[in-house]
This record gives sequence, structure tokens and C-alpha cells, in this order.
Amino acid sequence: MEVGIVSTLEKRIADAKGQPKVRAALAKHLAETKRHATAMKQALASLGGSHPYLKEGVSKMGNLVAGLVTTVARDTLVKNAIADFATEHFEIACYQFLICTATALGEKKIAATCKGILKEEQAMAKTLAGQVQAINDVYLKTLDADEAGPKPARKAVGGRASSRKETAKATRKKTARAGGK
Repeated sequence: MEVGIVSTLEKRIADAKGQPKVRAALAKHLAETKRHATAMKQALASLGGSHPYLKEGVSKMGNLVAGLVTTVARDTLVKNAIADFATEHFEIACYQFLICTATALGEKKIAATCKGILKEEQAMAKTLAGQVQAINDVYLKTLDADEAGPKPARKAVGGRASSRKETAKATRKKTARAGGK
């Protein structure tokens, strides 16, 4: 899992141009993820297991496809953030189960390793949650910039003309009324 995420994080860092906070958080987590991969390979080896190269390949392919899908989207940063948030929570769940399993098997060292990794995954999830508003604001500004030039208005349901800019403004107003949720 961790090995497959390395290439995804590298791509996410490249996609986050103009977003220094996002890039910094992703770069920090990339270093952590590489450490996590090494630690889990060592834990597996200590149990007499070997690195699951087939699973790693499948994980890398899945992450590559997901990366390609978001790259062609106008809202790449938003989609990347959503995918990253989901990935962090998936990792959190995996490490919680690994901790339970290691503890049940009396593998205290592996459980401790997983607990350390879990804390870093939880911290990254919290960091990502803290960046949602800023990432969304950047995306909404791109919608406003797209509307700068003269473009024909679209017809909305009910015959009322609307534009992406009007839709973005309405979305911002609804979000503000809902308390930012």
C-alpha cells in the first residue's frame, strides 16, 4: 500500500503548482510514506514473509489510472485532495487493523511500528482537512477567471440564463449560509 502511494504523492506534488502549503504537506508526507514502506517491509520480513510485488504492481497501476483521470479534469486540485483524503482514511483503517492483529499475535514491535505510522497518517488526514477551504477557493477563482472573457450564457432549468460564475457565486453563498460545511 505504502509503496504504491509514493508515485501518487510525487504526481500530486507536481499537480499542486501555485499551492505552496499543499506541496509542502505532500512533500513531508512523501518522506513519511517512504519510511512507512521500509518499516512495513522490515516487519513483514521479521515474520518470514516477503514483499508482495504483485500487490504493489496492482496498487501502482490503480494509483496511476486515478492520477490520469484527475489530470484531465479542470478541478484537478479538488479531485486530488478528495482522493488523498480518502487514501489517508483508508490507511488509518488499515493500520488500526494491523495494530489489532499484531497485538493479538504478540508482535509488540510491529504493533508499536504501526502505531507510530498511524499517528503520522492521522496527522496528514488532519492537515488535508485543514486545507479543504483553501483548495476549493483556488478552484472557484479559476471558474471566475474563466468567465472573464465574453461567453454566451447557458440556459438553466426553468429558462433562466446562468453562467458558471453565477453558479460558483451561488455555491459560495450556500456554503457560507451552511456555516462552511
